[in-house]
Amino acid sequence: MHSSTKWIRGVAGLVVMVVAAAGLAGPTAAGTTASTTVSVNATGGLGAIPSNAIGLNTAVYDGHMNDPAIRGLVKAAGITALRYPGGSYADIYNWQTNVAQGGYDAPNTSFADFMKTAQATGTNPIITVNYGTGTDALAQAWVREADVTNNYGITYWEVGNEVYGNGTYGANWEADSHCTDASGKPVTIGSEPAQTYNCGPSTYANTVLKYITAMKAASPNIHVCAVLTTPGFWPDGVTNTTTSPQPWNQTVLSTLGAKTDCVIMHYYPGGSSTAGMLTDPDDIPGVMSTVRSQIRQYAGVDPAGVKIVVTETNSTIDLDTQPAALFGADMYMSWLEHGVTNVDWWNEHNGPGTPSVVNGAQDYGDQGIFSSGGNGSGVTEPAVNTPFSPYYAIQMLSKLGSPGDQMVTSSSANALVRTHAVRRANGSLDVLIDNEDPSTTYSVGLNYNNFTPSGSPTVFTLANNGTSITSTTQPSATSVTVAPYSLTVVQVPGSGGTGTTAPGAPGQPTVSNLTSGSAVLSWPAATAGSYPIARYDVYSGTSLATTTTGTSVNLTGLTIGTSYTYNVVAVDTHGNASLPSPPVTFTVPPPANSSCAVHYEVTSSWNGGFGGSITVTNRATTAVNGWNLTFAWPDPGEAVQSGWNGTWSQTGQQVTVANADWNRTIAAGTSVSLGFNGTDTGAAPAPTVFSLNGTVCSSV
Repeated sequence: MHSSTKWIRGVAGLVVMVVAAAGLAGPTAAGTTASTTVSVNATGGLGAIPSNAIGLNTAVYDGHMNDPAIRGLVKAAGITALRYPGGSYADIYNWQTNVAQGGYDAPNTSFADFMKTAQATGTNPIITVNYGTGTDALAQAWVREADVTNNYGITYWEVGNEVYGNGTYGANWEADSHCTDASGKPVTIGSEPAQTYNCGPSTYANTVLKYITAMKAASPNIHVCAVLTTPGFWPDGVTNTTTSPQPWNQTVLSTLGAKTDCVIMHYYPGGSSTAGMLTDPDDIPGVMSTVRSQIRQYAGVDPAGVKIVVTETNSTIDLDTQPAALFGADMYMSWLEHGVTNVDWWNEHNGPGTPSVVNGAQDYGDQGIFSSGGNGSGVTEPAVNTPFSPYYAIQMLSKLGSPGDQMVTSSSANALVRTHAVRRANGSLDVLIDNEDPSTTYSVGLNYNNFTPSGSPTVFTLANNGTSITSTTQPSATSVTVAPYSLTVVQVPGSGGTGTTAPGAPGQPTVSNLTSGSAVLSWPAATAGSYPIARYDVYSGTSLATTTTGTSVNLTGLTIGTSYTYNVVAVDTHGNASLPSPPVTFTVPPPANSSCAVHYEVTSSWNGGFGGSITVTNRATTAVNGWNLTFAWPDPGEAVQSGWNGTWSQTGQQVTVANADWNRTIAAGTSVSLGFNGTDTGAAPAPTVFSLNGTVCSSV
């Protein structure tokens, strides 16, 4: 989904305001009861909650952006970041004149007005500078105004919004004055018929280099963030022969190289059903693994040092009702647990779309978390600034943890009962339980590793279609009851050791000398507490991988194409364990000098499917006579529909291509090309490991 859809809806919904109240149906009664378990490992570190983790988009066409009520609502929800000036509008907006070329600017939405709200709410601004119709000089002036003249200390600055929607791949929602048509005539994308224009990822990346230089000259410590496509989602991997012979991410990262310090993704997973939408966050580990691999491979830098931000996301269906709340809580935490610095919900206000009834509750088709009071298809929203369900999900996250608290690993025995956990600075443990079952109440047994509960837990609950969060205390820390379609946070007093005497957490681990089977893991030493540090325990997920007295270990036996996550815990001479270090995640690459090489490329993409090509090169000194190429789809929704230049077959996620009679032999130094059409269910990440006759090939 692209931002032009959002702002068109927003203008329609916000220009004509009809203030009315609309009631919500009560929660669905529980149909059945069952038991399940949730397990938490208090030393399974997933990193600290960033200071700007929980974000929200704003937009200059939103006349209610800076309403007095917004300040209290934003603070009460625990929102810590606000993005400005709003989706595709960023690429037509001049911050100095407060004019969006060809768009609508609502009163009281200037940068100065926005900053009053940001400062009043204590939120961190995320600013998108105008790439589409702006200049690096205009961006530099904005940085200087914000961080030098006014000392706002704004850290994150994006260069453009969804710039790949500039006609490069046939879609033209994003304004881009860097483009020319087939005759070489300059053209600003946005109003022209969709076609391929002569502006692509190379033009964007080289211009971003100019923005980086100009913006960091004004304030050298900022992060200047470049637009990437989200791995597995259009137009990831798509190419064209004129302006994008290599995929967008490969071109952008290769061009930026060592200057890559921050990248942007947007996440609109879609989903054709409520149940499908609720499982969409399962994509996130694969997305993050892929983008980190791309950063390492193409930019040539350690991805641990690159900030990754998700500056737009939304459920895309069931927008204003409880399923969106369940999705939102799980989605935010999944991104943060996998290393994203900031996640921004789209949008503060957006206006009504197509209404529907979801599980007995009125959904207005509104992508805002607050009502605009508009009317869509005859259904009138509640009063302006009335929160919708996703707002309360965000508020529940403030009960789970605060910036600086440590996220830790947790797991559930039931796929419909999702869970996340946070270790507070005082040693206590908070557990989020997301019951995505619409009809079953669960009695959840709570199991703890490396943590000892003490005292009575506090339980916070957002009921199905609830309009407030309730709280109570209970005597047991080993079980909790969760109703259908509810969010629950259990705050458990306790500790994992003797509290104040424990060492400090080790620093962020890094990976070096990464080959096809081994790597070196290193980390900054922890600070001793009351007693000297005796050892470091290195965890892979919830399992203790190894123990050492030093600050590095050799990792061996790694599997090509597999992603690994490690974190480190310091233990002192009295057995007191620290909080876990931030994690490091990496994917083991194919061998660089194999006797075969494979180039995989997505050549086209459409809703529900994609086309691709595979080039297999024989690097050996002798011919290959008869061959089988094998690989696995990363996502279970991917499948080969038809293929050519070989005999294609698929079992589960495993694909085999056998030679045709006429291309049975691949002479030394020559290649064979294969092609296919595939289907997907929303995500289509690229395979990571290709084997020719059992030999793992290099990736080119």
